[in-house]
Amino acid sequence: MSEKLGICVATRHNLHHVIGLAKAAKAGGKDVEIFFTGEGVHCTQDPRFSELLGTGRVTVCEVSYIANGYQGKEVPGLVDKDFVTQARNAEMVEECDRYIIL
Repeated sequence: MSEKLGICVATRHNLHHVIGLAKAAKAGGKDVEIFFTGEGVHCTQDPRFSELLGTGRVTVCEVSYIANGYQGKEVPGLVDKDFVTQARNAEMVEECDRYIIL
């Protein structure tokens, strides 16, 4: 079983760090899970967001996404099943060897 890094993104100002961590973890042979919540969902609209695709599983809190005014707005590279509840975040905490919040 490989080690897994969970990254919870709750702010909009650290996307460059999220990208760097995800890429470094993947290069190091780790599984990566990234969950965007709260104002972190604004990162989905950043052109750099696509750099995360392929680094691991990327999910977005659907309630936060809607609350921040993005209802009906697609995110290139994500599908309906990638918009999840906070339960997914709780599962990440349980499943991941390491978990960080930015």
